[in-house]
Amino acid sequence: MPRLFVHFTFFFFTLTALSGVWMRFVPFNPTTSIPYTNVLHGHSHLAILGWAFLGAFIIFLSVYWRTIRQRNQAIALTMMLFFTSLLMFAAFLYQGYGIISIVMSSIHIFVEYWAAVFIIRQLKIQNEVPKSGLLFIKASLLTLVISSFGPFSLGYISANGMKDSIFFDVAIYFYLHFQYNGWLYLFLVGMFIILIHSKNIFIQSSYISYGFWFYMLSLFPGYFSSILWVDLGEFGMILAAIGSIGQWIGVIFTLAAFKTIWGELARHLSKFTITCLYITFLLLFFKSTMELGLISPTLANLIYDTRSIVIGYLHFTLLGFVSIFILAQYQILNIITTKWLSILGFSIFFAGFLLNKLLLFGQGLFQWLDFPRLTFDTSGLLLASGLLLIGILILWLSFFQKNNNRIVNH
Repeated sequence: MPRLFVHFTFFFFTLTALSGVWMRFVPFNPTTSIPYTNVLHGHSHLAILGWAFLGAFIIFLSVYWRTIRQRNQAIALTMMLFFTSLLMFAAFLYQGYGIISIVMSSIHIFVEYWAAVFIIRQLKIQNEVPKSGLLFIKASLLTLVISSFGPFSLGYISANGMKDSIFFDVAIYFYLHFQYNGWLYLFLVGMFIILIHSKNIFIQSSYISYGFWFYMLSLFPGYFSSILWVDLGEFGMILAAIGSIGQWIGVIFTLAAFKTIWGELARHLSKFTITCLYITFLLLFFKSTMELGLISPTLANLIYDTRSIVIGYLHFTLLGFVSIFILAQYQILNIITTKWLSILGFSIFFAGFLLNKLLLFGQGLFQWLDFPRLTFDTSGLLLASGLLLIGILILWLSFFQKNNNRIVNH
């Protein structure tokens, strides 16, 4: 696989972090030619559709590059993902939610459909794809398509003058739920199963099957837990509870399945990679456990009314679980080395992540308790963003220094 593709992912990761630093610097220099909301929209879209989507897709390409028959199509698809994401980011900086950014976002969705079809077709010609991994991948692509219904509905909602109504936020949460909890979770778990299978590490436990079905069947009612701030009535609350508890059980079964092979993983993988996987699964457990708190409408309203908690949760998921899982799989694929420069970069990145979470969740807790606001939270969040950016740049540098070959081999 061309090394340029990996550079694309680190470029988006860096650009996402850089825009994050810019937003944290705004309180110190409010006068800027680019509106804050424009950067915010560009930052969030690039994080999900640029770094996370392309990063996950590159894992797939790296695993199957030697057996992919339509390599020209794979190259064209990757280039389309890169340029549509980049143009979408530029459009949001230029005009926020406007005709150009909406058009580019819509084009990106159709490129995602193309990627989904491409992945399915490639998996059909592979001889040794573990059934559990294939199950997760197919479900992830289904939820990827389902998630796109949210953005498409925003056009209808806006055209009918309902942009300030609850339907607009409901559509956004629909998209986020099926992106984070659907597509990204399922795809990354599926690719991890496929990756370890390629190293002759097999999950024999039936826990992985239980984990998938509990999670998948609960994913749809689980959406209601994201919108409990809307008056859903008793039936909606029951669905939200079933979804949240079912997803949590699914995650527990999946983690239990991974625990059964932990010894083999430790023998085959470096201590650094094992540490990253341990952090990944720990974050997944905490993420799923936190979501149980949304079952209570009172607590759900309190959470969604506290901006720092919402931002903290989104970062916890995307910056924590998703990003670290991608980086861990990059290590398994030997895209990122496990030498000192990579360890340094990840350590700085993780320090920034922990500081970011401490301050965001601390802000929310202080607000709930009616305590005075932390005097250093603004500068602390700027420092955290800076650490994240520095860590990502060092990780990118470690990939630069790995070797000078034009091809990434697995």
